[in-house]
Amino acid sequence: MKVSESLKVIDKGWVRKPKGFRVHFQKMVNSELITDYVPGEDESPLDSDVTAWRLAWKLAQATASDSTEQEGNGLVNIYVVDDMGHPVKFYGTNERKVYNEGTK
Repeated sequence: MKVSESLKVIDKGWVRKPKGFRVHFQKMVNSELITDYVPGEDESPLDSDVTAWRLAWKLAQATASDSTEQEGNGLVNIYVVDDMGHPVKFYGTNERKVYNEGTK
C-alpha cells in the first residue's frame, strides 16, 4: 500500500478536528422559518467552541423574551455547529444542547 492510500484510510477512521465553529439559529421571515449562522457562511468561523457557545447563550438570552407575534424578532433552535455543519456538543456537559428550542 502506498503512503497516500494509507493516509486516506486513516483519515476515514480518524477523529477530525473542526476547522471552526458557527452559531446556528432560525427565525421567521415572511411566515417561513429561515436558518442562518453567525458568523455568516461567507465570514471566517470562530476558532473556539467555547466562544461559539457563549455567543449562542447571549443570543438566546437577548431574544428569549421577544414577542412571538412579530416575525424576525425571536431566534429559535440556537446551537453550535462545526465547519461541516454538524452539531457540536456543549463543552460543559458533553451533551447536545439547544437554546430557545421550538418553532414560532
